[in-house]
Amino acid sequence: MSEIFLFIILLYALSGVIPLCIRKKRIWSVSSIIMGGGGILLTLFSLPFLLVSSAKTILFQGAWVTFPIRIGIDRLSALFCILLGLLSLAVALYTPGYLDRMHGNRRTYVMSGLIPLFLLSMLLVIMAETVIAFLVFWELMAILSFFLVLTEFEEEKTRYAALFYLAMTQISTVFVFLGILLIHLGTGSWEYPVHLSGSDLLISLSFLCLFFGIAIKSGVIPFHKWLPHAHPAAPSPVSALMSGMMISTALYALIRVVTGFYAPDAAWGFLILAFGCLTAVLGVMYALKEQDLKGLLAYSSIDNTGIMLIGIGLWVLFTVFGSQTLALMAIAGAVFHAISHGLFKGLLFLTAGSVCQAAGTRNIDEMGGILVRMPWTGGLFFIGVLSIASIPPFSGFIGEFLIIMSLIGGLSELSPLLQIVMVVVLSLFSLTGALTVTTFVKAFGLTFLALPRSEGADKAREVPWPMYAGPAVLALMSAGLGIFSGQIFSLLGYPGLLPDLLGLFLLLLGTSILVYGAVWSYASRKIRITRTWDCGMMGSSSRMEYTGSGFTEPVVRFFGPVYRTRICTTREFLDQHQCLFRSGTGSIHLMKFFEEYLYLPAARRIDRYASFVSSLQNGDIDRYVLYVFCTVLILILILGWSA
Repeated sequence: MSEIFLFIILLYALSGVIPLCIRKKRIWSVSSIIMGGGGILLTLFSLPFLLVSSAKTILFQGAWVTFPIRIGIDRLSALFCILLGLLSLAVALYTPGYLDRMHGNRRTYVMSGLIPLFLLSMLLVIMAETVIAFLVFWELMAILSFFLVLTEFEEEKTRYAALFYLAMTQISTVFVFLGILLIHLGTGSWEYPVHLSGSDLLISLSFLCLFFGIAIKSGVIPFHKWLPHAHPAAPSPVSALMSGMMISTALYALIRVVTGFYAPDAAWGFLILAFGCLTAVLGVMYALKEQDLKGLLAYSSIDNTGIMLIGIGLWVLFTVFGSQTLALMAIAGAVFHAISHGLFKGLLFLTAGSVCQAAGTRNIDEMGGILVRMPWTGGLFFIGVLSIASIPPFSGFIGEFLIIMSLIGGLSELSPLLQIVMVVVLSLFSLTGALTVTTFVKAFGLTFLALPRSEGADKAREVPWPMYAGPAVLALMSAGLGIFSGQIFSLLGYPGLLPDLLGLFLLLLGTSILVYGAVWSYASRKIRITRTWDCGMMGSSSRMEYTGSGFTEPVVRFFGPVYRTRICTTREFLDQHQCLFRSGTGSIHLMKFFEEYLYLPAARRIDRYASFVSSLQNGDIDRYVLYVFCTVLILILILGWSA
């Protein structure tokens, strides 16, 4: 087994090195073929560990200086390895066509080389079995993703997004490092700990550091602002991997930490649950308001991160209070939703990238009519919409269904105080679901339906077949994961956890075929083609259609305190007394609460500290000698006191 694993590592490394070293036309196609082969082999390699073996298997072990390094796989890591393999295959099919449209400059070689290395770093994070190995691969994942976000570095927004992302991801690494260091101080070991007690202050602090470090990486509110900046700035294959796989990798790390490192503690469960509810509700609210298609998908990733956190928090609470069946449902829902989110979010980002590239814009208000011009891409995007909106039998429904059923079960098995908590969480969860449906009705309707609202949308044409073959793999897996979810849980040893949806799907499919056949057989074969009826007007215009702001206006009004808008107006008058009005303009700006009250004050304070440090480094040798003298004096005093 270890030889096969090393061969998979070699394939990913080779597919990354080739385009970085060989600058020949379309060399990225060769790289993508090797990467796709690595993805298929990784999926096949991981399946036996998921379906047959429940024990951990060590694939590699060694040491770096004095630190132990081990790579292994078990059922949980095998599940995320399969997701990574499927995303590798989809991106390998999609990327060559995407890079061809970037006209083959130096960035395309760098991007095509870094993508497989980025996938390899995430694979090693998932399979790391010691804290030092985890930290090293975690940082490697952060650095590679930064350079991928920086691909379009000529644009100022891209440079800002990449640097902002780099700052946030380094803060994440610092927190993770502190958590690992505190674990080492508490246990004296660099191994993964097992069910540490939270009564020790060091252990509690280590949990908080690890939680906040992982929360930053996965886009938990209020640490989420890098997501809507970095994802739109990054190329679409990179966005698909960052949202579909990197966030899932961070959630995998949190599941490992919560379920394996520490003994369950109710306080930690409430903390995770609170952050989950806040992230889910605000994430989807911000997505609803967003007009940038990729920005909307980025905010929806924040929302789905919140849903997964709710499942993890419920697992902690149900375990502490002895409801093992409900705990199993909650954690199964969180894990299933992490896999499902990786599939449908990768699908949505890849198809959205095709649309944005074909239309020349990411603004939803400048699209429209795309479905007629790009039917395959539009159909695949619609499958992603059905899944993210939790429409059965697609995979997005299953994870949320399990979490909801665990919440409902908690209403009868827990104490009255906890029942109130369950009711509040269930209400917020339901609100999140309703707003998600509204958000993606807007995303699909305004992007793909009606008339084109720009010249770019009117000229959009379908992409080459490999660019929708990749998303088709993810669409097929998303549908299959939902339809066969009952059989999958039975194979994993949990036969009663989910009802069998296969029979229901076959019944609906058969009924649909019969109805379609009946309508087709009785319908007239003579079809008259004419323009759409427009209420007797002489002709419809794209200016008559709904805009994104108009569609969401009722919801925005209802949640006005959340959105906090500022209205700016300018007016011109014909007279000096400002009585005769001539013209005016108005605009509405969305107030970004967390940037205004969290990020900007923190940045200003850091800037002041940096300015103070800079003032100390003024090039004066005499002052530097004084610094050295004071430092030596302080050290002598400390050593003398300790002696």
